[in-house]
Amino acid sequence: MRKPHEYVSAAMAKLRGSSLSGCSEVLRHGEQYATVICVGTSQRGGDEVSDAGVSENCRVLANVADFPVLQIGDAVELGTSLRVVTSCNSGHLLTVGLSAAFEKCPAAYTGTRREAGHVRQIKHPLDILLLESGTADNFTDAIAPTYATAYTAAIRRADWPEVTDPEPSDTIEVAPDGHPLTLKVSTVTRHGGWYILKCRTRG
Repeated sequence: MRKPHEYVSAAMAKLRGSSLSGCSEVLRHGEQYATVICVGTSQRGGDEVSDAGVSENCRVLANVADFPVLQIGDAVELGTSLRVVTSCNSGHLLTVGLSAAFEKCPAAYTGTRREAGHVRQIKHPLDILLLESGTADNFTDAIAPTYATAYTAAIRRADWPEVTDPEPSDTIEVAPDGHPLTLKVSTVTRHGGWYILKCRTRG
């Protein structure tokens, strides 16, 4: 008699071998990777933001055992695209919500570092991955109403040229679709081989 986890594995194998096999893709989370089944877009509104601070674009089904430490906000690769986990619900199968794919953008990264009593300015040309995340909170202390657009930026740790990590208050100059933007970094987290930066710009 099969054990419960064996039924789940058998069900996933059947899905991969069925007409849904064309909807399968490799999902990678750090050193863990497995074939998952893409099950289309979520039921959320197109402009609704998830708990990860990013709109959910699609969902995949996976074996729970294949991704035991996957969490909301983690950076993952679906095929060749980088995405952020927007939801993660486990039952017999793991249902994972994912953001839209990040877009590659050349950028100029600047900041200030205070080290051993000295102030040092950093400025590096850097390729980043960028994803618009919707409208950020209003700046209520401004003289006139001021609004910010939120972005999520991803930097591969192997590409980061500094000894110290990216920091809040750093600045990213970027021009997605030819439109120049100045982004202020508000939070920085590490996920596997990536830095994930929450940013905003006033407009």
